[in-house]
Amino acid sequence: MKFTNENIIVCLMNDISIYWVHNLENNKKVIHEQDDFVVYKSNKCHYLYYKKDFNSLYNYLTELSTNNYVHLVIADFKDADYLIGILDYKNEFDYSIVNHFGETLYDTNPIKIKQLNNIKYYFSCGDLITDENEISEFQKTDKFIKDYRYSLIYFYFKLGFNFLQNGIQTLHLNDKENKFFLYTKSKKDSQREKLINLALETKKIKPKEFTEEEYFWFKYNNQNNHMLFMFDYTLCKFNLVMETQPLTKEPNNLSRFITEKTLKTLLVPTPSYLVSQEEVYNELKGFGFYFLNEEFGEYNFSNYEKFCEFLKQSDDIILNNLYNKTIDKSKQNKIKLIEYIYSDKIKELNLLLNKQ
Repeated sequence: MKFTNENIIVCLMNDISIYWVHNLENNKKVIHEQDDFVVYKSNKCHYLYYKKDFNSLYNYLTELSTNNYVHLVIADFKDADYLIGILDYKNEFDYSIVNHFGETLYDTNPIKIKQLNNIKYYFSCGDLITDENEISEFQKTDKFIKDYRYSLIYFYFKLGFNFLQNGIQTLHLNDKENKFFLYTKSKKDSQREKLINLALETKKIKPKEFTEEEYFWFKYNNQNNHMLFMFDYTLCKFNLVMETQPLTKEPNNLSRFITEKTLKTLLVPTPSYLVSQEEVYNELKGFGFYFLNEEFGEYNFSNYEKFCEFLKQSDDIILNNLYNKTIDKSKQNKIKLIEYIYSDKIKELNLLLNKQ
């Protein structure tokens, strides 16, 4: 297929960047497909998804960039050193990296980010930190673009939640328990375990504990277990959700990001208290999402302590009143989530297409 004077965003079909790239725009159509690649066209640009390996793609992109603007997006870190060793040396086209899978990343591992000279942008769902657990200097440059919601896109499609019905989730139990459902999986003596124990002391928690057998199958086959949360998160009138990166009394010195744990609570209408880092919570609130944390003032460790004390002092009437007060606000979370996931990502598109 011939291109002339076109803007083309490219990614490898077997690279997890596809989750992010394919959701930059909602309205696009397939205009060409063959053994090597498939091409989509939108109002803004073309999207070329290559089906083979990078070696055979590189020369084609070099040729393609002669008469077009080409921007390659990659995220597959298992081959990152090899790919970037080629891309960052000398290119006729631009390349960017996307990190959208909710894990701690260092500027030295798995990629020596701070040594890259020709990278266009690094789109990230979380902080990039040094080996000393400080924010990387690279993150302070205009090449680093952070949005916690990138991981919501990734997990939404990776775990198959896009096959759920649209609109407010209608899975409902008539006899919900007047308690907070909580997954209690944690490492011994961890900050997460301490937070869980504070909640369990209130006697208002319905815990989901894990047997050795369940741990075995979770490690072996965890990809297929995620959809079961839909049942767990509708058992009670409330959920208590513990994010991967814990809330602490001390100033946060951990990489900030969100995982599928936050995504799951946004997909159900059940009012939820989200135990996450302060900065992450405040940004999610700024995006319009609602959590029970808001009912206890400014969010910090004291907020969580107030919440636990509230549970200790509450009876069924008080909890039922809290449910009636918050259920309608909680129902809006999924609507706001879907609006974002299927929206055109204008900021990112302008950067990728050199129109900023």
